[in-house]
Amino acid sequence: MTPTLTQRLWLAPVSLPPDERWRLVAARAAFILFVVQPTLGLAATATTNTIDGIVVGATVVSYLLAILILGFYERLPTLVKALAATAGALVISSFVYSQPGGEVFVLLYVGLVFYVSFFFSRRRAIVQVALVVLLATASTRTAASVGEIVRLSILNAGTLAGAAGITLVLRRQLRGALVNAIASRATLDAFFEHAAGGFAFLDSDLRFVRVNDPLASMIELPVERIVGRSVREIFPHQADAVESLLRAILATGEPVVGIELASADGRRDYLVDYYPVAETLKIGMSVADVTRLKHSERSLTESNRQLTVLATTDELTELPNRRSFSEQLSLALARARKSGSAVALLSIDLDRFKDVNDSLGHAYGDRLLAEVARLLREAARENDVVARIGGDEFVVLLAELDLREAPRLTQTVAERIQALLSAPISIGPVELRADASIGSAIYPRDAHDEDGLLGAADAAMYRRKTATVRVA
Repeated sequence: MTPTLTQRLWLAPVSLPPDERWRLVAARAAFILFVVQPTLGLAATATTNTIDGIVVGATVVSYLLAILILGFYERLPTLVKALAATAGALVISSFVYSQPGGEVFVLLYVGLVFYVSFFFSRRRAIVQVALVVLLATASTRTAASVGEIVRLSILNAGTLAGAAGITLVLRRQLRGALVNAIASRATLDAFFEHAAGGFAFLDSDLRFVRVNDPLASMIELPVERIVGRSVREIFPHQADAVESLLRAILATGEPVVGIELASADGRRDYLVDYYPVAETLKIGMSVADVTRLKHSERSLTESNRQLTVLATTDELTELPNRRSFSEQLSLALARARKSGSAVALLSIDLDRFKDVNDSLGHAYGDRLLAEVARLLREAARENDVVARIGGDEFVVLLAELDLREAPRLTQTVAERIQALLSAPISIGPVELRADASIGSAIYPRDAHDEDGLLGAADAAMYRRKTATVRVA
């Protein structure tokens, strides 16, 4: 890439490889040197009203050198740049030798020494500094005495050599730091571009300034269509929530991690972290595609739900099984003890159910049990628990009853169940009856714990069944 004029003059940003950027910095430094040095000399000369053709010509030459180097630095060979530095030294010398009190302008050599010591190779820098020291020493010829010439020569040479030495040390340290910074930047860039997760930086206006390819793939847009666009433009369906979150991060400097977001079509799930980059007033963004993980989580949740259902539900009738019923009875009794209410239990056993299995087969028996479960749910109240605890054994739990009303409500539900079960039930082409024996028990009248209540209800049920069999 060849920088434009505006980029060379700092009027537009430019991105260059390290070596090319170093050459551009050197060209800019030379431009500043060859513009500022003669301008300062010209301004100082103007105060004495002694501007002559030599000074003006030298200033023009220096300006031309500045334009030449900045405009064509990448095409100029190293020798030409060295000659340009020599020409700069001669420009300064024109002020030193042509102006009254020219030794004052020796100070201008210092800038040139800094420039060549920093941007030239050590060998070329030594040659250039030696030339400058020689020119500066020659400027002492107008001194009044030999002692003064020696003194000025020592001071000039020492000052310029010292400036060169300090600059060389600084250059070595800065170049080392630059190499380390470039290596670190290369490592970070490699991680940024090739990491499995998505990464991006946003500016203080919440616009994307840098995006890596994995994030572009997640968003399903090319990188160039994301950079420069705002969060609202890229994520319109989540813009209100995300923008307020990002502005809070800019205001507080606190990161926000573990935000779960979904794609606009709901097909993808992402886990997003936002963190402030205070030095640049930007926000870092990392995104992980957790679609598979979320799918596995949902599958596991559903599997657990199904296992729970299987563990607590009777597969044939879809009623709670013995284990689930026992838990609900225990809870109902605990609440009753605390509130002083009553709990009623109906124990239901089908009469002559074995005859159905023996004469028609277990398929008809299973269909009859499923129909009985449906009728029991219909007969029970909305908050009552209907469960199957054995082959043809069912229970109905009535909880949170008023102590005085419990016997009447229990009898009402039992009669409703008896009426529904005594009617003929059609199972395919066959009509069956599901007559049942029903026994009841009430806490705390008949028993005070779970086993006692179940036992009392079973005993009452068997008394009715025995009576039914005796009558039959």
